[in-house]
Amino acid sequence: MATKSLKETLKTARKEASRQVLAQIAAVIESRPDLSYKQIAEYFGCGTGLVCQAAKEAGLGRPRGSGSPAFKAAKDLKPRTILPKRVG
Repeated sequence: MATKSLKETLKTARKEASRQVLAQIAAVIESRPDLSYKQIAEYFGCGTGLVCQAAKEAGLGRPRGSGSPAFKAAKDLKPRTILPKRVG
């Protein structure tokens, strides 16, 4: 019985950690429209699928193609600061 409660505790902790990461990713998507999903995924060390999942769950979306903020930022000649390195 103790093993089952430990399993449930770990499952709950993992789900909560996942929710927190998705919330952080959604915050970056919303606050930095100049970054592509690929750049955000590289910053968090995950795949673009997780970034898309975070955007979908948060109800966020972006224009596609040449109208997207990330595409327009890439066309700028001046260099842009991406994101600082994550610590931890």
